[in-house]
Amino acid sequence: MAFIKEAFLIKMERDTTLEAVTKKYFVPTKEEATLTIFLCHSHKDKQLAIGFKRWLAQLLEKEKVDVRIYIDWQDSSLPDKPNKETAEHIRNKIKELDLFIFLATNNALSSKWCPWEIGLADGLKDYENILIVPIVYLYDEEFQGSEYLQLYKRLEITGDNKMFILFPEFEEYGTRMESFRIPFEKGESLISFIEKIIEKK
Repeated sequence: MAFIKEAFLIKMERDTTLEAVTKKYFVPTKEEATLTIFLCHSHKDKQLAIGFKRWLAQLLEKEKVDVRIYIDWQDSSLPDKPNKETAEHIRNKIKELDLFIFLATNNALSSKWCPWEIGLADGLKDYENILIVPIVYLYDEEFQGSEYLQLYKRLEITGDNKMFILFPEFEEYGTRMESFRIPFEKGESLISFIEKIIEKK
């Protein structure tokens, strides 16, 4: 396994060929979606958020899964300046949407909003519906995330370039490894993970 690199997500964000896929498989309303996602991230990482969204769209295109991914700065109903109304709206979205994904960058971990949002998710959602995505800058960099993030499932890339969900019991963080070497009780493919969430709805 390996952590996702910022440069990879920036490459996805700049890949204009993915725009059509993103629009096709990320439907505009919650009612149309098979799966809804709240994407928690720092506003300093807007480029990474869009890159992650496009990467996910590329994968889900093969599975024909309609997804609605919520990114707060794309929500025109929010006040221009964050206030109590903003906080209430964010809390409701976290509660309402199926899956909470946290893009865990240094910016996100040091922000005012992201730690609050994952704390809300912990209280409002099932353990199965929270996913951490550790993001690093350099290929040989260790992830410096807070210890509490180790309570949740996380997304890494396998040595054979597959998106894989690892359970907290799998403690080999950021280790380059092929998916077939991961014990079934300690991980699963992203598609399997998504299918289980959809089945629970």
